[in-house]
This record gives sequence, structure tokens and C-alpha cells, in this order.
Amino acid sequence: MNDRARIGRRRFVRLAAVAAATAAMNPIAAVPAAAAAKTPPKQTRARSKTPTPAVRTEIENQKKQLDAMLQVIRSYELPAGSPPSMVFRPLRPRRRA
Repeated sequence: MNDRARIGRRRFVRLAAVAAATAAMNPIAAVPAAAAAKTPPKQTRARSKTPTPAVRTEIENQKKQLDAMLQVIRSYELPAGSPPSMVFRPLRPRRRA
């Protein structure tokens, strides 16, 4: 294969992503029209838009607990010169076999 016919990795990945997106956007094209006409429409369950009062109170309770936890975490004073909680150390690349 000559250099002119080769495509780069980035271009190949871009083309593969476009092809996958196209296939996902139009899945009906792969199914014959007769088979698509035979399938009955799916019935969806109606969802209630407003949560029940018990759910609303639980959500508010969890929001209050989260606010309290965040306030405790943010108000904690670290002593000067304390070690950091996390240190980023990059890994060396693996050698291919």
C-alpha cells in the first residue's frame, strides 16, 4: 500500500464515528419495509409528571443533608504544610510486545 492510499488514524476514527452515527440515526434502513409494517406499536406507560408528596419531602431532606455535608467539608481548615490529598503521577508508556 502506498503512502497516498493510507489514511491517518484520526481520519479513520472520524469516518468510523460518522458511520456509526449514521447507522444509529437510521436503523430502519436496515430492516425490510414488510417486517417494519408487521410490528405493532409499543405502548408506553404514562408517567406522572409531579412526584408524590412523600417523594418531594424525601428529595428536600436529601438536599438539606447534602448542603450540611458540603458546609462541613468546606469549612474544614487544613493545617499549613499538610500533604495534599492526591498527587498526580503519570504512568510510563507500556512497551508493546
